[in-house]
Amino acid sequence: MTEKNIVDQALKQGRSSILVGIATLFFGFIFTIQLTYYPSVFTSEGDNITTLDTVNLSLGTMDLDPAEIQDGIHLPTGMIVDDGVDVVINTCGACHSLDLVTQNRADRAGWKDIIVWMQETQKLWDLGASENVILTYLSKNYAPEDTGRRRNLEGIEWYQFN
Repeated sequence: MTEKNIVDQALKQGRSSILVGIATLFFGFIFTIQLTYYPSVFTSEGDNITTLDTVNLSLGTMDLDPAEIQDGIHLPTGMIVDDGVDVVINTCGACHSLDLVTQNRADRAGWKDIIVWMQETQKLWDLGASENVILTYLSKNYAPEDTGRRRNLEGIEWYQFN
């Protein structure tokens, strides 16, 4: 094979790769537009999450593996193990990472406001009987912490300025 043939073949493969990339971006863009503005195209009448039997979804019990619990924390989720943790994992984790729960702090009213906001803007379904369980768990285990200033630094060898 001559050098010219190798260059021509490489250019042809490069053009093909670029065309595949452009086609992928184009169809991805079209899919995103359809999903955003015409979500009914991708669902049937009974598929709407707001019509699910939320009691079965969120009040289902789950057995946490004791090997996955360390110092009161469920290691796979990062959640504090307490009454209602299974409901929170099933309900909150159905839509988003549980890191969004563990990184926030609020009292009961604050958690209720967050739930209402998700229902009004993020299509969160009516939590029904599980709402009280979720609010109790969150307000107990992820309440605001009044820690004040940080603790003093200890065990550090400070150096002297000359």
